[in-house]
Amino acid sequence: MDSLVRNLTTLGLTEYEARVYAALVGIGEGSARQVHEASAVPRPRVYDIAEGLAARGFITVRRGNPYVYIPAEPAVVIRHLKSAADAAATAAVQDLEALSLDARAKNSPIWYVQGEWSIRRHAESLAAGVTRDLAVVCLDYGEIGEFARLIADISRDHPVSVLLPNGKRGITKPLGDASLYAPKPFCTFFQENVFEKVYCAPISVDGAAFLLEYIFIADDRVCMIVYREDGVRNAVVITLPFITCVQRQFVNRMIATAERIAGPDEGL
Repeated sequence: MDSLVRNLTTLGLTEYEARVYAALVGIGEGSARQVHEASAVPRPRVYDIAEGLAARGFITVRRGNPYVYIPAEPAVVIRHLKSAADAAATAAVQDLEALSLDARAKNSPIWYVQGEWSIRRHAESLAAGVTRDLAVVCLDYGEIGEFARLIADISRDHPVSVLLPNGKRGITKPLGDASLYAPKPFCTFFQENVFEKVYCAPISVDGAAFLLEYIFIADDRVCMIVYREDGVRNAVVITLPFITCVQRQFVNRMIATAERIAGPDEGL
């Protein structure tokens, strides 16, 4: 009984709730006196514990003199508890991530992000902070779907420009009202030192290979760069104005000389 009670409390029941439910499963059904004897829960507490379990659908009550309590199927109860625990865990992670985002934004103008969940959360936070416009440089067309809804949602309220250095190919997810561009070389420096070295191939540094996937720039205040380092996906978020303003001006220059292309829902 003790290990069963521990497992049930881990899933979200109180100790008395676990003891009452386990006792009812063991005896099949019973009155408050019988539950008290089987569970060692004080008899006066059995009544309110049973009512609470009944309100959650974990037991049913046959009213009479005395009341008789009947347990729901264990598989149903465990599934409900597990679902509630999973939902609570997801909500807790989201709340903790939000706290982390706030703390990082206050304490540092540049920080690194690891893990798919954190990358998505930071992208969502960046998008939620857009007040003027959003610019996106996309090199990984195969993965644009993960950000397609975010881009489409922002494009309903703010101008969104998506630069596609690899040209007209591969995007299948609708991007809402976003404007899509295929950038063209606008100077020798750009072609040789940026396009060919950054956009067209991995960059090797001290034996590690860095491959750029996305650049998100919200207004000219926040920049998020998503990349792979030896195949492992990471990101860096920058709020330092000296960097974000220069990056945005560079992107604006790319847009000014780019070819406007049709969106995915226009037959890209």
